[in-house]
Amino acid sequence: MRPVLFDLFGVIPVSSFGVFLLLGFFAGITIARRTARERLDLDPNQVLDLSLYLIIAGIVAGRLGFIVANPEAFLTDPARMLTLWRDGGLTYYGALLGGLWLAWAFAQRWRVAFGALADAYAPALIAGYAVAMIGALLHGLFVGRPTGVPWAMELFLERRHPAPLYLLAAAAGILAILRAQRHRDLPPGTLLALAVLLQSVARFAVDVFVDAPAVLGPLTAGQVASGVAVLVCAVVLVRLQRRAPQAAEPPAGPPPEPPSEVPA
Repeated sequence: MRPVLFDLFGVIPVSSFGVFLLLGFFAGITIARRTARERLDLDPNQVLDLSLYLIIAGIVAGRLGFIVANPEAFLTDPARMLTLWRDGGLTYYGALLGGLWLAWAFAQRWRVAFGALADAYAPALIAGYAVAMIGALLHGLFVGRPTGVPWAMELFLERRHPAPLYLLAAAAGILAILRAQRHRDLPPGTLLALAVLLQSVARFAVDVFVDAPAVLGPLTAGQVASGVAVLVCAVVLVRLQRRAPQAAEPPAGPPPEPPSEVPA
């Protein structure tokens, strides 16, 4: 575990999570520029601008979500609300909602289908998440429960489950699934809903190995949020499939006979 990756100018500590979060943003922007051009024929420079705005919206909303979920951590020191680079305090679903809201606003402005724009960003979202999990492991986020499995890692003087690596592996699998779907004629919005659903299922499962307190029966806060996300995404997917235009059915009965030739 290495929460501080290096000291900038010898005096400013730079967190591992912050560095890999930035690398995740870079990976996501690179993928989004390509997919948005392929799917929507958008100018890559436009996509770059939108991506930067989405990152800002995601960080602000994700930080607000973390503050709301952990108010006791900021009551005695409100200035900590701004020191994201020190504690890595972001909520995934808060950041996701902030990004979705801004993407919807830009879709209205550019007169493009919001679902299609969201689908263009689905692989970018999962790729960025995967890279950020490396920083989460180094920073000590998603601390796993003590275990004796061969792949356990030394954290806080105990061998524990490397939970962020489980999430990274799940994200890699989700990217493979999204890649397999990219040539299918799916209703706009399907890819993003599928990506978030699978990521939420993965988070729910991995939290079994995370050393976090239960907040609702045996469920952790991450499992509660992930469970809600799974239900919402499942409903969205069902509604998208029902709204998809059905292929026209051939008319009943024998095919019409060709017209007879008109005599010269």
